[in-house]
Amino acid sequence: MDITNDSDRINALEQQISRLETQLTEVRQQLSKAELDQWRARIDDLEIQVHLGSLETRDLLTPLVEDLRNAWMDARSQTLKSASTATDVVEVLRAGLDHAMDEIREAVLEATKTARR
Repeated sequence: MDITNDSDRINALEQQISRLETQLTEVRQQLSKAELDQWRARIDDLEIQVHLGSLETRDLLTPLVEDLRNAWMDARSQTLKSASTATDVVEVLRAGLDHAMDEIREAVLEATKTARR
């Protein structure tokens, strides 16, 4: 049995594991950034829709959209601070933004019902 050969293989495997862990971290960061960018685009689109809506709808939705944008900005700053928690932050962001979007949908439906009366 060649101990040197085994030691070399172990070292090579440890180096490969280290490289793969680094790549995994980078992919997670890229995924987090992509999701944050996607949410930003959705928020921007929503803000445009609010500005195009009626005055009553704007008054109802503007604070909700502001809360949504603030949540996005919070999540973005947290992901910039720590790469290791980027995935966790995006998960929390996704839950918060989904909830906020549900509130906005409900507000729009309510405003539409009110406008039809």
